[in-house]
Amino acid sequence: MTNTLKRRSVLVASAAALVGVSVEESQAKTSKAKDPDLDSVLERLLDQKERGATLSPVQKYCALLSCVTAQALPEAAEKIVLRALKEKVSPLEIREIVYQCAPYVGIGRVQETMEGVNDAFKEAHISLPLPTATTVTDKNRKESGEQMVMKLNSDRMKQILSQVPKDEYDLRVNDLYDFCFGDFYTRSGLSLKDRELVVFGAIATLGGCEAQLRSHIGANLREGTTKAQLVDALRVMLPYLGFPRTLNAMNQVSQMTKDSK
Repeated sequence: MTNTLKRRSVLVASAAALVGVSVEESQAKTSKAKDPDLDSVLERLLDQKERGATLSPVQKYCALLSCVTAQALPEAAEKIVLRALKEKVSPLEIREIVYQCAPYVGIGRVQETMEGVNDAFKEAHISLPLPTATTVTDKNRKESGEQMVMKLNSDRMKQILSQVPKDEYDLRVNDLYDFCFGDFYTRSGLSLKDRELVVFGAIATLGGCEAQLRSHIGANLREGTTKAQLVDALRVMLPYLGFPRTLNAMNQVSQMTKDSK
């Protein structure tokens, strides 16, 4: 449980004891007393039946969870995970969506978000920790990561990496192979296509990373994700992403899909 949630729980329990009501009743009253107008707008925008029509349930939550992970929003993640579980997205898929953001938004934001995710799992009586999804070892993670990079980017990436200066090689190439792709893209539990959609969502949320966003739009398109699905992913993310970054990402999608025709 996050520190914010712990403090909130203590306050709710104390208040409940003082007035002689149950914690559950007190929580319900507290929830209703917050910001009903804003909550109503959010609930409407999170109605997955009305938004993201071209996306599967897993893909919808690839977009939504990547967005809140990039912003380290554990309380939002907790609510979203409970929704995802009701839509039959598996706990392993949920965890992998959040983990996949790590090399793009930083491990700290992933750890913060996982507090909310794990709180939701506990509420749903899901045993933790979940089974490991690691498929590599310290001996082969770099080689496996390199293979994954070439699978996604092929000749174009070979040309780019061949031009990296020697004094930048460890950061730009070795860490890319070992950490970014070796540690995460090789994991089980989520398809490569869905992992690329997660990365698209995370980078779009960060903003100011247009070159990287274009690269992963291209990877999404090569993996079979359509322009319509990328647009729908942005619509799903909109309530947490906001219009400026949503439209900036949309412009990149429009340009990349135009150039690919």
